[in-house]
Amino acid sequence: MLKQELIKRQLPELRSREEMVEIMQREVYGYLPKNDFEWSISNQKNIEIRFAKGNVIHSCVDFTLTNKHGSHTFPVHRLLHQDGKKHPVIICINFDKDVPNKYFPIEEIAEQELDVITYCYTDITSDDPDFTTGIAPLVFPNGRQNDTDCGKIGLWAFANMRVLDYVLTLDGTDEKNIAILGHSRLGKTALYTGMMDERFAFTLSNNAGCCGDALAHGGSGLPDSNGNYALEKEFRGEIISNLTSIWTINWFCNNFKKYEVQNFSNEFDQHYVLASIAPRKVCVNAAELDFWADQKSEQLCCMAASEAWEKLGLVGLQDCDHFLTAGEKLLQGNVGFFMAPTKHFLSRHAWNNYMEFMRRHLNK
Repeated sequence: MLKQELIKRQLPELRSREEMVEIMQREVYGYLPKNDFEWSISNQKNIEIRFAKGNVIHSCVDFTLTNKHGSHTFPVHRLLHQDGKKHPVIICINFDKDVPNKYFPIEEIAEQELDVITYCYTDITSDDPDFTTGIAPLVFPNGRQNDTDCGKIGLWAFANMRVLDYVLTLDGTDEKNIAILGHSRLGKTALYTGMMDERFAFTLSNNAGCCGDALAHGGSGLPDSNGNYALEKEFRGEIISNLTSIWTINWFCNNFKKYEVQNFSNEFDQHYVLASIAPRKVCVNAAELDFWADQKSEQLCCMAASEAWEKLGLVGLQDCDHFLTAGEKLLQGNVGFFMAPTKHFLSRHAWNNYMEFMRRHLNK
């Protein structure tokens, strides 16, 4: 059944990784800034030293990015083991400045055999059309000049990569098993980060939806009045034109606006982003009540991208003949997908499944 659903979408065929990365930069997210920055840390302070019987410490450092145009500093929270061993790391770009917060159940995470780095996305640059905040004026001292200059997603992704530079210097980092995690617009950011930086072994996308982990072709997000999701009916759920408003076009490059009428491109779709991560691992969470993100298109996107792994003799998304329901998960392949029993949210359920996915697929 699902294969027939995918055929109906009439998706563009996958290309080489280089071609897909180029297309998605030029047409959707914009080109990343030149890395002419130096980074430094200061003002380290311990916040909580009692996690996991004192074996895991929550601390915070000030992280500074500097180039010839100036510098910008933002706080980075660290949940680090103190046992002298190497641990996998999740870098989580977060919505909340406070730690812990509703997206970050710190005590439960501390019980796992991994370290976590987290920081608030608006501490990097504001989530609005203003490109004079945070690192934006250091990247664009004269404002964005070209239609293919990256938007805020690109700036948040760029900061993720610079934090990774720092994480790789920590003694306890298992450099072969580092993940990037984000929710909603930050799920889109995590996917772009994972696409662009091959040092991330895992990309974990939570409810990223349109222009993230959901296909645009044949979108079927919100049910009609009878509760049906028929593909032959007009678009429902979030679509490209929802993301090219004055407020949200700042996430993308200006070039992306040309797709707002048709709501998809004949040249690409979001399976290009996931496929470009191969042969590394990617895991997508959809939510039972998150119709706006179009759960069916999220699962089909994972299916369509799996061809990239299969061409390498690897398993992408494990075989499945139905759309998942709440609580079901497909975590055995290099492409993971699960359906959380929630609304649009980065829940404990999601955290546990992401951590299970990583445990299953750790690089030795």
